[in-house]
Amino acid sequence: MPDLFYLQDSRSNVGSRAMFWRDGGGYTSNLDEAEQFTREQAVKQYECRETDLPWPVEYVCARAQVGVDHQYLEQGNATYSAPFYVSMPREWDGNDLYWKRPLDTGGLTSNLLDAGVWESESAELLAYQGYQVWPKAYIDGKSRRVVPAALLHHKQALRSVGLKLAMAKPQKARRYRYRCEPCGRFLTEYQNYTECPNCGAENRP
Repeated sequence: MPDLFYLQDSRSNVGSRAMFWRDGGGYTSNLDEAEQFTREQAVKQYECRETDLPWPVEYVCARAQVGVDHQYLEQGNATYSAPFYVSMPREWDGNDLYWKRPLDTGGLTSNLLDAGVWESESAELLAYQGYQVWPKAYIDGKSRRVVPAALLHHKQALRSVGLKLAMAKPQKARRYRYRCEPCGRFLTEYQNYTECPNCGAENRP
């Protein structure tokens, strides 16, 4: 695995989630759907397009969180048996739901690993307060591994596997040089449109 890499499309994220090349085409925030590349393949793609960043698979997976895309959920599952998760309606991290944390922590999180787990009575009370209640077993089955882009540090990641990428240096625009045709003296752009200070010839086009 040290020589396997994900390729991130660093041009944009979905919410806080990094986007990676999907196995079979396209992009995904789901690490379980992301394509894995050899070191040679990842570096070659980066050299073709520097926004495609290679990341060691082990490094990314060590920073993975768990998200739940609301697009794949069906309403009406709160009738299932306890325990439950509780989400904040109409609040998303990209497409992922925000979950209520345990009471001793407080607040919301889009990382399901940090979400509170509630028994029936507590979940019912939270439902009256406007939260959406979901059966834990149902949500666990819809969850997937994701990674916040803010947790990824490229130089650190590449150092961990001894990889150094050659950064393409932008080429400087070559400065055009004007020359007097009769005497060969170099001229400034202004002098090229007036008389040569050396021989008096006009070089204007």
